[in-house]
Amino acid sequence: MLGRRAFVAGGLCTAAVPVLAQPPAGGEGDALDLWQQETDLVSAKTYGEYLRDGDTRGLASLEKLERGFEKVLREIDSTTVGDVPAIWSVYNMGYVVKTREALFSIDLVHRRAAAELAPRLDFALITHNHLDHYLPDFYRAMDGAGKTVISNFLDNYGVSHWRKDGGYTRAVKTFKIKDVEIRTSLIDHNDYLIDFTTAFEMRIGSFVLYHTGDSGRGTEPKLGTIWGRPDLWLFFPGCGIDVAKAVPQVQPKRIVFGHLWELGHVHGRLTTPMVRRALANATPACSNVSAALWGDRVL
Repeated sequence: MLGRRAFVAGGLCTAAVPVLAQPPAGGEGDALDLWQQETDLVSAKTYGEYLRDGDTRGLASLEKLERGFEKVLREIDSTTVGDVPAIWSVYNMGYVVKTREALFSIDLVHRRAAAELAPRLDFALITHNHLDHYLPDFYRAMDGAGKTVISNFLDNYGVSHWRKDGGYTRAVKTFKIKDVEIRTSLIDHNDYLIDFTTAFEMRIGSFVLYHTGDSGRGTEPKLGTIWGRPDLWLFFPGCGIDVAKAVPQVQPKRIVFGHLWELGHVHGRLTTPMVRRALANATPACSNVSAALWGDRVL
């Protein structure tokens, strides 16, 4: 779907309100169209300026991005978690996960994340070294507080140090942090960036959560799981992955698509027809499929 250039350059993206795979007339379908109209008004240059100064410039998308973040902060504090984790979508491919014992993020990107979420988090996961999946100030805030950040592009693969100069760690590793078991594997970002993305399979009690970041290809064993069918797969349908083939391979019980309508990309944003096509391609093998917009609690 998306060209190599947009992803090699890196960028930034989205997440929130669940959208049904077959939205009713006059309902979520219209919301999808409105969402694209609003995001189309935000250029990559304007988005970059907003990241620096926080000025929404009266643009509906940027105002929603601010409100969505504030909603997540409120709900994190007010939510009590039982056997099943609570999960919120922030921006880009970003999520915050709350379990009985831990609060952590995956690919968290927001201009306020370093100051307002890093102090609350126990650890962070980053799928790959592109700026639509992490921001350096957030990483530094976590590192400065001595908190673990796990990604294949970091020194020692989980020990908090700045980016390594010589390539990427290719080992599959497992971690246990509080009540979260984590297994990493490497998948291809696209046909050019091989083993570039860290996939995270997480087991929280009996609940299995799977996040594959920017995955451009999906042949065994690169999308394989070891802890059974994921209860939830947080999935980006771009980068050229064949959704219709990947979903039967993973066999998730539920899918939430994220990383949609990327504001930081000059080219290569997913459009509403592309999102609807991905929803349709996933539903033959998974009956519970939705798309995430900013600030939504997806679980």
